[in-house]
Amino acid sequence: MVNKNMTMKRFTFIVGACLLIANPIAAIAKQDCKPDLASSTPTQRFNHNDNGTLSDTQTGLMWKTCLEGQRGGKCKDGSPERMQWQIATNRTQLANQRKFAGYSDWRLPTLTELKSIIEQRCMAPASNLEVFPNMQAVNLWSGSQSDPKAWSMDFTQGKILNNFKGAGNYVRLVRNSR
Repeated sequence: MVNKNMTMKRFTFIVGACLLIANPIAAIAKQDCKPDLASSTPTQRFNHNDNGTLSDTQTGLMWKTCLEGQRGGKCKDGSPERMQWQIATNRTQLANQRKFAGYSDWRLPTLTELKSIIEQRCMAPASNLEVFPNMQAVNLWSGSQSDPKAWSMDFTQGKILNNFKGAGNYVRLVRNSR
């Protein structure tokens, strides 16, 4: 005789494991911040433009609030999309064709620009979650590349990485607003 309770637990475990395999970023640890350190990306430095973008008053950059694949005011709709570098560059062209937020000059950020939004007092993700809601501890592609590799920024600890372009990373688009 099969124990119904045991069968249900086994089913739940299998389904849960499948979800983690299908969406590995779903198993994110809680962000760890050191409140005794000053913020490197203070919330007041950014202006939300109420169109899916925010402006950095320090750098003059306008960022898409959500990672590609996410939508909504708090970036809770959809899921961040992991993509190869070439697909990431194609995504910028698509955003420009559609004139996201009324602009047609979106691009992949430079490493310096990505570093400017790293919250140095936090890990997993190394991001100000008030500014970039629902940010994941993932690698973001930059526009910096040298075949067959491209550079990315690790938003787990804020480190620069060099990846093969065929690897899957995530994307946050940017444009100059000055």
